[in-house]
Amino acid sequence: MGNKKQFVINLAASLVNFAVNLGIGFAVTPFIVGRVGAEAYGFVGLANNMVGYATLFTIALNSVAGRFITVAWHHGDKRKADGYFSSTLAANVLLALMLSAVAVPLILGLEHVINISPHLVTDVKCLFFFVYLNFVVSALSTVLNVATFVRNKLYLSSLANIAYSLTRVVVMVACFALFPTYVLFVGMATCLGTLVMAGMNFAYTRRLTPELRFRKSAVSWRTTWEMLSSGVWNTVIKLQQILQDGLSLLIANLAISPLHMGYLSIAQVVPNAISGLMGTISGLFSPEQTRLFAQGRPDELFRELASSMRITGFFTNIVFVTLLVNGEAFITLWQPGQDAHMIYVLMVFTMGGFFLSGVAITLQNVPLLVNRLRNYSLAWLGCGVASLALTLACVELTDWGIYAVGAVSQLVSIVANLTFVPIYAARCLHIRRRMFYLIYMQYITATVLAATLGYWAGEAIPVQHDGWPGLLAGCALTAFVTCAVDTLVLLGRRERSVIIRKIVRK
Repeated sequence: MGNKKQFVINLAASLVNFAVNLGIGFAVTPFIVGRVGAEAYGFVGLANNMVGYATLFTIALNSVAGRFITVAWHHGDKRKADGYFSSTLAANVLLALMLSAVAVPLILGLEHVINISPHLVTDVKCLFFFVYLNFVVSALSTVLNVATFVRNKLYLSSLANIAYSLTRVVVMVACFALFPTYVLFVGMATCLGTLVMAGMNFAYTRRLTPELRFRKSAVSWRTTWEMLSSGVWNTVIKLQQILQDGLSLLIANLAISPLHMGYLSIAQVVPNAISGLMGTISGLFSPEQTRLFAQGRPDELFRELASSMRITGFFTNIVFVTLLVNGEAFITLWQPGQDAHMIYVLMVFTMGGFFLSGVAITLQNVPLLVNRLRNYSLAWLGCGVASLALTLACVELTDWGIYAVGAVSQLVSIVANLTFVPIYAARCLHIRRRMFYLIYMQYITATVLAATLGYWAGEAIPVQHDGWPGLLAGCALTAFVTCAVDTLVLLGRRERSVIIRKIVRK
């Protein structure tokens, strides 16, 4: 199968997966909030963030395992690839056991760590337990994702993700319909969905890469250390992410109020979906980028990176501008009875942090691709420390409250993505800096122009936003304008060919 045809299939499956996840998120979030309340819903995001801190101990290995296995595979060294596979799985089992010895007592005494209303204590503890169990399953099964990556059949991973989403929503709705209302159902449904996804990825591994099997004889601590010594810098990046974004809900819970934490958690639903879209589309290019790097073809690698930046930015921009223009009307309909204006402002702040990530996320993966993570990781760690310090200072010294928690870290992200990220990526690839900044300028121009025209179109063609049909019509109008602007300003000839001619014909 040709690379372009394979990419179109992967892209189509990823967009379907994104649409399914986005639709489920939009439908399920008000469903949950309406039953358990904004305060209780806030603990869902907090649980995911706090359990996510445990990834500091697993990301060093799991973040680079796919890269090592893929490079060995394309070099034709199947035995070495199998060693990486088996060693990763064995190390994850050991790490899961060690982390559980800390996590279980912490969950049992959770009410002494965070602020929980007395009537929610047992429910929230059970929620945290299921979220942690979901983390364990995810950590153990991460290495199974490599088969679709090696074979560049990422559409199969999208199918597994869709199965995860559908399982999650069916279990959740069934539990809320048949049993008394508990927020723990959210964690339980997520855990069951992850088990289904892990089962599908296991089947893909057996079918696509039958040579990759767990063999005790292939486990090598020297091999594990080789991956850890490279991936340890991803731990530093993860620590930066926790300092910059992962502590936002915890700060809101401890320094402001559980209710405002709930509003911030609701506001993060859409930006998190945008972040997932960026990562998914950018990830479609990773197998080809890894292959080109392994084969020493720098010119083709640059063209692939440029295409990834433009196409990821294209789809991100459509969602970003559409929500920027129509967001408050959407929040009002989506979360009736809540403080729609506050949630909208918090959503805009959070989305603002992802503004440049539409093109920058591709470049954020370059240090891992070329295995030059140390300086990159330390620079991001500095951003995380600065972000946390500024956020705490603003919460303590100003009356900005929850808005400070939502905005400060995102401003730091914008500055880092505009300055350090493209410069370091260009240095890693030994190319001129302006090559990436040209795409940045196109992206920023397209965003500003699309938002301006989107607002103007909304004024020129008034759409009533007092109901879902009117809102959808307004969103469709803004999305059409943004798509047209992005096609003319952001995309190059190569990207137009992939997105327009190929998708329309297929």
